[in-house]
Amino acid sequence: MTRTRTTVAGGVSLAELRVWMLLVAGFAYWGNVVRTARSDGAAGLGYVLDGVLQNGAFAAASWALIVAWAAGAGPARRASAGQIAAAAALCLLGAMPSRQTAILVLIGLGVQLARPAGTRTGRKVAVLLFALAFDSAWTSPYLLALHAAVATLDARAVQGLLHAAGVGAGRYGNLIAGATPGFGIEILARCASSYPFGGVCLAFVVTLLYQGRFPRRRDLPWLVASLAASVVLTEVRLSWMALGDADYLWLHEGSGVTLYTLAAVACAVLFPLLAARGGGRAGGSRVGAGA
Repeated sequence: MTRTRTTVAGGVSLAELRVWMLLVAGFAYWGNVVRTARSDGAAGLGYVLDGVLQNGAFAAASWALIVAWAAGAGPARRASAGQIAAAAALCLLGAMPSRQTAILVLIGLGVQLARPAGTRTGRKVAVLLFALAFDSAWTSPYLLALHAAVATLDARAVQGLLHAAGVGAGRYGNLIAGATPGFGIEILARCASSYPFGGVCLAFVVTLLYQGRFPRRRDLPWLVASLAASVVLTEVRLSWMALGDADYLWLHEGSGVTLYTLAAVACAVLFPLLAARGGGRAGGSRVGAGA
């Protein structure tokens, strides 16, 4: 006797099925991004674009790569009944409008694409889906307590930097005051140095894959350096903002935001570029152009 794989007569190929699943995952992800964006009652295309921009350039870049690689994300064989059922379950899960279900859809689809039977292109897409899921989970409201605890440590670091610069400042939990009489700043959870870590990891993965290879263990020191640079940049920004009202407004709402964003993007891209340049000779880890 020989064992055969059950397929659906006249059904779709596994590659086509996974393209549809990626489409549903994209709608679930971006639908949640737009739904949770600050709108102040606004609606329309401008509101959607604002939500996309707030979510970060590397998230958009990762989905651009997913779209470019989607056609090769599955083997050229018929999808079985079990695979179609699993896809239907993930699609139904993605129809629920919540961050948690969107994360589960990304992880579930990533696991399917990363399986040994998947293609090399499918594994590239899986890595991006895992990075997107981690970024979404890291900035989830359920982890705000963790970032709030880190914000208290950030306040200690800011106070130390100000004292090193000869500026007297007091600290009360996550509040820095006294650098200027009558002025202080409160470091909230979303302002903590740990909050951008998900985006930094996503930028690291996107840049490495764009350079032509998968992330690997020897890249870990470069990733740690990228995270450390993000922490230093955040502490410098918070210390600068604590100097006075004018500095706060410039770095929080004015043109200083652009300067900070450019510096953050430069740091996020620099270290994975150095990692790719330093480890590009290891052919076994190269992504390759084909599926």
